[in-house]
Amino acid sequence: MKYTIIGLGFLSTHIAEYLSNYGEVVVTYRNLERVKKTYSEILQNKVKLVKLNPLSDIDNLRQLISSSDVVINTVGVIGNNESELKIAHVEIPRKISEIVSETSKPALIHISAASATGLTGNVKEEDKHCEGVSPKLPYEITKCEGEKIVFSKARENNFPLAIIRPTFIYGKYSAHIHFVLMYWLAKFGIIPSFDLSMSTISAKHIAMFVKVLSESKPKEFYMYASECKLVKLDKFFELMAEALGRKSIKIPIKGTELIPSSLKCALKYAGTTYDCSKGKELIKDLDFDENEVKENALFMDELRKKAMLFAT
Repeated sequence: MKYTIIGLGFLSTHIAEYLSNYGEVVVTYRNLERVKKTYSEILQNKVKLVKLNPLSDIDNLRQLISSSDVVINTVGVIGNNESELKIAHVEIPRKISEIVSETSKPALIHISAASATGLTGNVKEEDKHCEGVSPKLPYEITKCEGEKIVFSKARENNFPLAIIRPTFIYGKYSAHIHFVLMYWLAKFGIIPSFDLSMSTISAKHIAMFVKVLSESKPKEFYMYASECKLVKLDKFFELMAEALGRKSIKIPIKGTELIPSSLKCALKYAGTTYDCSKGKELIKDLDFDENEVKENALFMDELRKKAMLFAT
């Protein structure tokens, strides 16, 4: 099977590395700045890396998609820049789904976000796609709009589509700013106690979902990707400190001063649970993976030693 993954980042690195055991994998990238250079080295000799801008290198993108069995869109950005959010979450999915419609119609797996629906509490998949959702923040709105576009294109043109909505993603190759902050505090043995819990999903579990969905090629499929149980944010600090061999001290924190802005937008989802029944149908073990968090701390420690620990 031939897989094409659009976008090089920490999640796509996990997916590409996993899928390389089962078929031919192509990963596109726009640049190899900072930690992306490390990701390219991790994937060297495992996948084919292709420099490509999905909104300008249309002919090359069309050629890649038309020769693929499965296309996986992992492009996403964090923040409040509405122009960047719209490009990443709306325009790129639009272009990919248009080309899938025009070509041999490979299966499309679109990585969205649990927050695309804007729902909180005890959340289940809606009976009809995006019916009754309430996205309000720019990130949520653009993620939701991107979903609607690919879903509409898949229905109109009858190609296989699976939308994966991850909750709080972690994994051994992460260098997102909130994990870098966790690393540095854990490095000094500081465990902030926020009394906040999140629904989580490991990048490895997402890769496993992608593999199963690539084989089954469902149509008009969408699911929340969650490990079923809430995990305290404190746990990430504790596991990282343990991996780094640091004795730690817990410090109760009131307010959100130590929480990076990239994570604050997710705080409205603290305590929210998501239906994990579809995930459990795809793979059996959906437990929180402590080892992935420990390996992440060691990965960032190696980046630090190489003076390459730049948050993404």
